[in-house]
Amino acid sequence: MSLEVRDLRKTYKKFFSAKPPFEAVRGVSFKIEPGEVYALLGPNGAGKSTIIKMIAGLIVPSGGRIDLDGISLDQDSHSYKRLSAVLEGTRNIYWRLTPEENLYYFSNLRGKMSSEISFKVRELLKIFEIEGKKKNQSQHLSRGMLQKLAFAAALITDPQILLLDEPTLGLDVGSARKIKDIILQLAKKENKTILLTTHQMNLVEEVADRVGIIQNGCLVKEGTISELRSVFNNYIYNVKISGNYSPDEDMIKKYSVTGLQNISDYTEFTAECRDHEGFYRMVEALKESGADIFSIQKSSDNLEDVFLRVLK
Repeated sequence: MSLEVRDLRKTYKKFFSAKPPFEAVRGVSFKIEPGEVYALLGPNGAGKSTIIKMIAGLIVPSGGRIDLDGISLDQDSHSYKRLSAVLEGTRNIYWRLTPEENLYYFSNLRGKMSSEISFKVRELLKIFEIEGKKKNQSQHLSRGMLQKLAFAAALITDPQILLLDEPTLGLDVGSARKIKDIILQLAKKENKTILLTTHQMNLVEEVADRVGIIQNGCLVKEGTISELRSVFNNYIYNVKISGNYSPDEDMIKKYSVTGLQNISDYTEFTAECRDHEGFYRMVEALKESGADIFSIQKSSDNLEDVFLRVLK
């Protein structure tokens, strides 16, 4: 089942205030196909969680539409039964219920009889390694266990679309790895449609098919990880100069010089050129300034570097 948002907007009006309304989400559009993991990235306050909550039906959009397989959620509210979410924080489950009771409760809400899903309850408790605490009140679980229980509760009804808002928050390395493997299995083997937000760039690089970068409520860049790298990686170079070298202010500004450091017998920095001609001009400028060029290598930015450059 595909998920598409078109011109999605959310404006918060400030009643009894002279301040203008706050636009949390401003005309965001994207589409996710079955079997695809789409990572929505952005700084805190960019609008990521607001988008997920609008799709989940927890916040009413101010404009735009949300379609599941081309049908608007406004026209078919039953489609919500095919969607589940893991929201940021620890309030995804009921604390006074045990993990086992939580799973039965959320399945019952979706019209599933307890007898139908007893095997799946046992299976999920085992997969997420919380079967030893299944009879304990959830309020006594650790932050990591609560997060895993929230994920299990989202999967208990076998949704076709999964919204994951910071799903590895509070997890140890082993548990985070397990969540990564589960996300990949859900998408690639079970053909689920997954929308993911996270600040864990290594998770995005391992599971995401496409990435959308959001800033100030707007989608500012979208593409596969390799596409984003190719855009921001072509003309970024790591430069090494023999001896002690200090680029002048004009060069620093013109080529966005960063990471300048003197290491034993050479000077190292990163420079950004707009195109091939810019690269040759930079080399000539270095030679004219008397720099003894030791090496110039094209940078291979990781996703976090790409993300930061998009937001510059």
